[in-house]
Order: sequence, then C-alpha cells, then structure tokens
Amino acid sequence: MKVSHFEKIEQIDVDMPGAVGCKVRWLVGKPDGAENFSMRQFEVGVGGFTPRHSHPYEHEVFVLEGRGTIEENGTIHEIKSGDVLF
Repeated sequence: MKVSHFEKIEQIDVDMPGAVGCKVRWLVGKPDGAENFSMRQFEVGVGGFTPRHSHPYEHEVFVLEGRGTIEENGTIHEIKSGDVLF
C-alpha cells in the first residue's frame, strides 16, 4: 500500500518531444507495484501543451482546474475544470 500526499512526490518536466510548459507527478505506477495502471498529475502552464499523440491503452483524464482544448479525430473539444475525458 502507498499512502502519500501528492506534493511529496517529485514534479518533473514532461519528457515528450514537442511538449511545452508541462510538468508531471507519477502518483502511482510500476515502482509502486501497479502493473496495469498509472495515475499521474499533470500541470500544464499558460500556453503549454503536448503534441498530438495517442495511446495503445485506456486513458482517463479529470481536469482539476483551468481550461484548454483537446483534439479527437480532428474535432476540437473545449475542456474545463470538472470535465472527465476517456
């Protein structure tokens, strides 16, 4: 079992070519014994973004605060605090 406050977990720059102004905390993952699940907390600064990409696995996002856009198959969706993406 892991019990920790998120602020005690190191926040690092997103290591993805083309990412700008994005930081991540790996809250739960393989080092914690989670073989099929990852929980991450991203912080995207004003004007920040990740490049267009996809994942070969299920991916969930919960927007804690702020607003932005996300693209799905050529359609741009406005997202904001409280939105859930799957």
